Amino acid sequence: MALIESGIPCRVTGFNCFMNFTVMKRFRDYSDPIKTTENIFEYYCEGSNRDGLAIRSICDGLYRRSEENKILIILSDGKPNDVHMESTDRTNPFRGILAYNGGLGVADTAKEVRVARQRGISVLGVFTGDERDLEAEKHIYGKDFVFSRNINHFADIVTTYLKRVITN
Repeated sequence: MALIESGIPCRVTGFNCFMNFTVMKRFRDYSDPIKTTENIFEYYCEGSNRDGLAIRSICDGLYRRSEENKILIILSDGKPNDVHMESTDRTNPFRGILAYNGGLGVADTAKEVRVARQRGISVLGVFTGDERDLEAEKHIYGKDFVFSRNINHFADIVTTYLKRVITN
């Protein structure tokens, strides 16, 4: 809400996988009226996810934006994980592999984060997962991630990061 009231354009998107599809849900778009911001509270965590694909999809829209500072903030559990539903003819596997988890999911997500950064998007991972998944989060986001044990600190974390990006 504070971003919108400050005149900073923002979009809020959630994603998860359903069967063999990544579903993107836009809770708020850049030009939506402030009342629409309440849609953000409809978010709930469900299913599995292909983080790399979602990041690529979201960044495709960011690349076309005219703003000088493009920032992607990802709330993450550090476990890109999706089990691809096997079809009878074994078509459409992810790069030849049916399971998107472990090292494959982490490597794909890290690659998409690197591509976004190379193309001028600042990416912050806000990690709220289990400490045993911290290494995966470090691999994906490098130095630009924050580990928060309490999601209630999300706004403070984001504010600090935005100030740093905008003033540099």
